[in-house]
Amino acid sequence: MRHAKRCLLGGLSIICLGAAAMVPAVAGPFAVPAITAPASTEHLVGKVIWFDLETTDSARAKKFYNGLFGWDFRVYHADGTDYAVAMSGGRPVAGILARRIHKGEERPSAWLPFIAVRDVDAAVSTARQHHAQIESDPADVPLRGRQALLTDPEGVRFGILASASGDPPDSAATPGTWSWTALVARDSGDEAVFYQQVFGYAVLGMPMSSGFERVRLSSDGQVRISVSAMPADAASLHPYWIDFVRVANAADAVAQALKLGGRVILNVHRNDRGDQTAVLADPTGARFGITQLPSPGVAPMLPSRAARRQIVGTGGDGRGVAAPFAPE
Repeated sequence: MRHAKRCLLGGLSIICLGAAAMVPAVAGPFAVPAITAPASTEHLVGKVIWFDLETTDSARAKKFYNGLFGWDFRVYHADGTDYAVAMSGGRPVAGILARRIHKGEERPSAWLPFIAVRDVDAAVSTARQHHAQIESDPADVPLRGRQALLTDPEGVRFGILASASGDPPDSAATPGTWSWTALVARDSGDEAVFYQQVFGYAVLGMPMSSGFERVRLSSDGQVRISVSAMPADAASLHPYWIDFVRVANAADAVAQALKLGGRVILNVHRNDRGDQTAVLADPTGARFGITQLPSPGVAPMLPSRAARRQIVGTGGDGRGVAAPFAPE
């Protein structure tokens, strides 16, 4: 149990709100919900199948995401630690865990993606061989599966997970669920090679009208992650993930996020495919993206040069945020 708790403290996270949004807490070990229900035998190696929010204020985070995406939460207790599971449409989509801030620590609230593997221990070994650091050793979490937490060669944190219930099928995101994951790196080529070595991705180059370099990583015929290079004038920024949630209307979502105490990092703009996207920060500083898919019959339109390079505000760590990414 201590080993499982250590792994949860390293990555698994969730949200909590008021009585109207919360199901009564469940006591006992962290027997969190399975990733997939009903269970399947499908394992889609390389797919991002879970997200945890490590937050400095879980109550504020829960209230924010409930108001923005309509997520409800089920809270689990174990050894004095709470873990909230966000539910959308009756199925779990994310976790939120309050993290303690130690004196002198700078790491802010942040979303953490978990990538599917068949064999966590083998993936950890491969990642170590390619210069990853192991933050949490492989551990079993009841019902969830086996997982570990790592940092890649540029210091970006990510989780790996072998789901005990199989992986969710490939299907289109619905409003309130995750639609895309992007990594913004100093060297997109080297980072793409690292993730290819660990997860067996096919690497596809992709020219962008904005002039930024972007690489797509795919498995099982599906593009899973994009890796974009930071612009030259933002090379001092720390690399980071941006995880996107689909919304019905991007402009309305931005307005609601501001009412709930969030901040706009990159305002709504249209990407090459016609998706309307924005990057926000929740009240605790965690960055995330939203995307609105184009209506049928709406032709893709390129964003303006200003929108493509716009830096609005800062990320939760106080650093500026460049915008060389967009959902697929």
